[in-house]
Formats: sequence, C-alpha cells, structure tokens
Amino acid sequence: MFCATDTVRPDCRHCIVRHISLCSHTSTRERAELQALSKRRRFDRSQVIYNQDDPVDNVFVITRGMVKLYRDAPNGKRQITGFLGSGDILGSIKYRAGAHCTAESITELDVCAFQKELFSEFLQDHSALCFAMLVMAMDEIEAQYDHSILLGRKLAPERLAAFLLLLSRRWKRDDEDPDLVYTLMPRNDIADHLGVTSETISRTFTRFKAEALIRTLDNKSVLLKNVPRLQQLAGFEEMPSHRMSIGL
Repeated sequence: MFCATDTVRPDCRHCIVRHISLCSHTSTRERAELQALSKRRRFDRSQVIYNQDDPVDNVFVITRGMVKLYRDAPNGKRQITGFLGSGDILGSIKYRAGAHCTAESITELDVCAFQKELFSEFLQDHSALCFAMLVMAMDEIEAQYDHSILLGRKLAPERLAAFLLLLSRRWKRDDEDPDLVYTLMPRNDIADHLGVTSETISRTFTRFKAEALIRTLDNKSVLLKNVPRLQQLAGFEEMPSHRMSIGL
C-alpha cells in the first residue's frame, strides 16, 4: 500500500543518509545506477506499508522517519520485533514467500523504493554490494538471537539499559553525539518490544532519570549520562558496534 505522493526520482546528491545506508558500499557510478532504479515514496504517520504474510514487491531504503515491525500471534497478541530508521532497509528480496511481519510507520516516512526484481538483478551484477547485504542479514540474525536472550534472562531495568545502548549505535553519522539516543517510538511500543508493560517502562525510565543514568531531552531523544553503569546493567562487556538493520 503506497501513499500516492512523491513518486519522482530521488536526488542522491542531497540524500542525508547515503553515507550510512546501503549506498555507502557503492561507487559513484553504482549510486547513479541505483538512483535510476529508484522512486521516492512518502508514507503518512501510522500507515501500514505492508501486512504480515502479504506479498511484498518492493525494497525500501529509509531516508527519514521510523518504522515498527510486528507479528500478530494466533491468540491475538502483538509482538513488536524491531524498529527501523534512517539508512535501514525494508521490504523483500525473497521469492514467493509473504512478509514475515507487518511494517507500520511510526512517524512520517520517506523512502527510496525499488522494484524487487530490479533490485535483485542489481545485486547479482554487483558482488560487493551483494556481500554487504549478506553481512547485514547475518548481523540481523545475530541481533534477533541476542534479543531473544534479552527477553528470556533479563529484568526490566536490564532490558531497557540494553535497548538504549543498542539504539545509541543506530541511525548515527560519525559527527553525532554517540550518547544521544533517538526514541521516536512511543513508550508502549518500547514496552511491547521488551516484553514488559507500559507502566513498567515508565517506572524504569523514571528510575534511570532519578539515578542520573539518563537525561530526557524531549519526547524524541534521551542522553545517556552514565554509560558504564548502563553497560553493567545490560551485561555488555563492550559497547555494541554500529550497524544498519535489514527488515527483509
């Protein structure tokens, strides 16, 4: 399902995420080829991009905004499996199979859209980019495994500490503050993702602020004030590495 606005070619020269997205693995010539294959799309806030099990015929590179991914269980419960933001990849390059989860915009969303078949052909013709996608997919599998351990073994403060530290390494340019965390998603979505109640997340945020572990800058960002203590809570021996996410 697409919003009908902004279906023109993007101008890659002015793209604010090309240094952190898939395009960072391409040459100038390859970026020009990708630009020729892409269309700019815009989605409204809270718009479903595609539903779980639906066929997906496009691959998107997010240039602005945030998306939540979730699955609906047979018992009616919803589990948010992840969040995607600027520079991340959304869509499908799989054949036949439907979408693994529902993708819904949290904010207004701008993307570069590629037809799946054309994008797949481009990857086959550019082995370095195909390898970069493979590494991203492997990182995503590892991240999902780590998240399952987080939900199974950690208490709410430990889960939130890990979540904030992981977010501090997402959607960042090299010149941005590494301790600044973008929290564009609502608290109830964070709670769902971490397997706790909204009330528990609110209490834990309040506790972290009282203990000077974080400082809330506005309703969209948090500053980490005591990274070593958050690392200790999360059980991280070292800080997470920077990575893009791939929601294929």
